[in-house]
Amino acid sequence: MASKELVPRPAAAPPAVILPPWEAPKRAGESGVRLFVRALLRNRHVTVPLAVPPVLWLTALALSRLPSGTALAADSGLAVAAACVWIFAPHKWTKPDGSPRAREVWYARLSAALAALWLIVASRLGPALGMAGIVLGAILLAAGVAWGFFWWQHKRPRGQRKRAALISKWDAWWQSHSWHWNLGGSAIVNVWLMGVTVKVEVAGMPGRHSKQHVDQVLHLIESGLDGMVDVGRVRCEWISGARFYLYFKQANPLAEVVGWDPSIAPQSVHQPAPLGLSESGSWKMTTLRRNSFIIGTTRSGKTNHLLVRIAALSGCPDARVVLIALKGGRSGRPVLEAGGIEYVITTADEARMYLRMCIAEINARGRDAYTGDDQLHATPEMPGIWTEVDETHGLTSVANGDGECAALMALLASQGSGVEMYLDVDTQYGALEESVRTEQTRSNLGLRVVYRVEMPEHGQFAIKEWSKLDASRLEELGTCYVKDGPESFPEQVRAPHMPHDLLRRITAQNAALLGARPPLRLFCGAEPCPAGGTWQEWWDTRWLRLHPAFQPVSPQYQAAVAEHPHAATEVLAHAAESAAPPPSAGPGTGDGRSAAARIDAELDAVRVPDGWKPPRADLRPVIVRQRAAFADALSGASARDGITPSQLAAESGMSTSWIHPQLSALAQRGAITQLKRGLYVPAPGADIHEAMTLVEADRKRLLGEARQKISAA
Repeated sequence: MASKELVPRPAAAPPAVILPPWEAPKRAGESGVRLFVRALLRNRHVTVPLAVPPVLWLTALALSRLPSGTALAADSGLAVAAACVWIFAPHKWTKPDGSPRAREVWYARLSAALAALWLIVASRLGPALGMAGIVLGAILLAAGVAWGFFWWQHKRPRGQRKRAALISKWDAWWQSHSWHWNLGGSAIVNVWLMGVTVKVEVAGMPGRHSKQHVDQVLHLIESGLDGMVDVGRVRCEWISGARFYLYFKQANPLAEVVGWDPSIAPQSVHQPAPLGLSESGSWKMTTLRRNSFIIGTTRSGKTNHLLVRIAALSGCPDARVVLIALKGGRSGRPVLEAGGIEYVITTADEARMYLRMCIAEINARGRDAYTGDDQLHATPEMPGIWTEVDETHGLTSVANGDGECAALMALLASQGSGVEMYLDVDTQYGALEESVRTEQTRSNLGLRVVYRVEMPEHGQFAIKEWSKLDASRLEELGTCYVKDGPESFPEQVRAPHMPHDLLRRITAQNAALLGARPPLRLFCGAEPCPAGGTWQEWWDTRWLRLHPAFQPVSPQYQAAVAEHPHAATEVLAHAAESAAPPPSAGPGTGDGRSAAARIDAELDAVRVPDGWKPPRADLRPVIVRQRAAFADALSGASARDGITPSQLAAESGMSTSWIHPQLSALAQRGAITQLKRGLYVPAPGADIHEAMTLVEADRKRLLGEARQKISAA
């Protein structure tokens, strides 16, 4: 067989550039005139001030050539038009609440009146004749410059050109690579610079591009980022249809260990607390008044997370913290050494009794601490109670936990938030049978935190977006995904490193600043305790029951022994005697008193005084307290470098639909200023409470005038 000569085939031609469907109709048939008109409209902040003087001049010239009768009718029409603008301007330029925008109303009125007056005079004198024409031209030029300055200031695009150039730059890069990734026809339609992260929105072609395909080519996208961003780490977040976000890191702020920043530590549980540093380089802040569920493998940062929580709460005079750290009590040792905490529980029996007390306190607060609404608000006199559970497997799991503890924890998670009692639970494996046992508990742990897990599927126990975010690939120690609410998307943050010596310094400093906290008076304090006596007595002697292994390192135990010289064994003996029937005769103590009598005498100093009742909270109507909380939060925004509407909503309880018009009204009065978009501070010397009172008075006055007009009609 004759051999065939091998002829090299030509290289395959690249695929034809196909415009996506939404681009083709827009570009097809665009004439030069249409493009010119679009350019004029796009730059109207410049073209309109330049066009107004010649247009008025030509109009006056045309009116001066009309017959006298027609010119009189034209002058009358100009006067009527100016009068209509004057009358109806307040109804055209209004705020969201319906009130007129005063500056824009007067700008429109004066513009129409002066233009009509100049046209009438110029049409009578003739704009192109002698000295009168020169004077009229000078007046028109000066007025046009003054009028055009305010027009330009109001209409000029703020960053639109720079943004358009940025989008064009990224889209040009995308178009040069997308065909090689089989993403041809897609386009970058928006770009956001988020600190050290660049976020781009890509519009793909429906039926041709899918999430699975994009995930498969992420490594190729990373390889093509040279010259666009310094660090080519890419993350994809699908929107819907064929649209998705891509996140490119210019730098990695989470690569270095994050330090604790005392300037943003909360001074009350009603202020947001830092969870960690986000990918954008800013602090992720969230409310303390929420239950949380933390999962992650061993040595991923869960215990550090609880220590950060304890450090934040130690500076809040309206908070009390209890740590349940079984695991032999090892993780509770640094907290014991640091002090500044109400109790550290290291045994399951003590944890069970404490959870019983929590349920009794929830019921008592629900009965005796009613303040006029469903939600109680913590105060230094009536503080909230935070229960931190370090590894719940040994406490509530099916395999190694306690059924009663699991049931009590379910009640605490579901009912405690309304009376300022919260639960933070961490576990290595988030499945129900291995952690909290019941969905009743897990569903009420609203703040979800996922540290590094062994497999991506393990993240599904905490966040529904686990398939989009592979928590098993979290690299830095202490890095996690935080989902703050059911509607939010998880955000990657790195928690501050909280070594034991730093925790001791923080708690010591906060203790020195706050002074001695008043003893916690339980609403259920007078109720009987299953261990004997009352719940208040059980709580006041808690440190004397600390495990002997931790007594030498606990300053709380040393203080309790100094206050109660007798050993903890006598406290336990007193509890046993109280629970058992009294014997007919028993040994004395040398002074004629039994051990129980001696303990009773020593507890007189800390028992609840006769006639003591839990303090009542503020009984003002809910809406009044929420508005006062809004004013307080806004007044203190200067110390926090500004506050956002979402933070105001979280701290006051008011809805954003009320907050935005209120901020607009306060800004109109000059009571607040806007540092940047969505960030507000009070104006120097402004009283927010007084300004809100004036805003409310204006609103009532306008409503009254409207009612009078309706009644008159």
